Amino acid sequence: MPQFSKDELEEIEKIKEILEPKENVLLIAKQARFKPGGAFVTPNTIFATEKRLIVRNPTMLGLRASIESIPYGQITSVKLEGGVFTSTLVIRSPGLSELTRLGSRTGLLAWGRGEEGSIDAIPKDKGEQLLNIVREGMERAKVPTVITPSISVADEIKKLAELKDAGIITEEEFQTKKKKLLAKI
Repeated sequence: MPQFSKDELEEIEKIKEILEPKENVLLIAKQARFKPGGAFVTPNTIFATEKRLIVRNPTMLGLRASIESIPYGQITSVKLEGGVFTSTLVIRSPGLSELTRLGSRTGLLAWGRGEEGSIDAIPKDKGEQLLNIVREGMERAKVPTVITPSISVADEIKKLAELKDAGIITEEEFQTKKKKLLAKI
């Protein structure tokens, strides 16, 4: 578990009720206040857990907050654009463009064309770490594809015949196995 500062622990308390059991925050990145894309009074806070990104946008001087959760399994691509002082995390996530279009009014996420959105003003030192956590999460969220080789019945019978000819199996074993194979068709 990472070591967090007192301020970061206070930020985690603000989202504690939406964390799933045994879901741990791996990184907290607060938008820069003075850099392009940041908010001076109430900057967004980005939380990276082992399951998702959570973006908390405080409003009304911190009295209220909008929260957006983006599971890594829904993210199809991610990249980091570096500026002089801050970075921008650009995320592509199908299906979130309509939902987060509201974000353009609230400032939660800046969604551009289609399904690509960005989180601006991430401190440079946290940007690369955030990118790596998201990429690792996307990799873990992938469903493994199992490929079963298709071997034809004719190929199996041919192999059995070779075993019979080599004296490894008897004629009787060959006929029994051949019948079982032909029954599968």
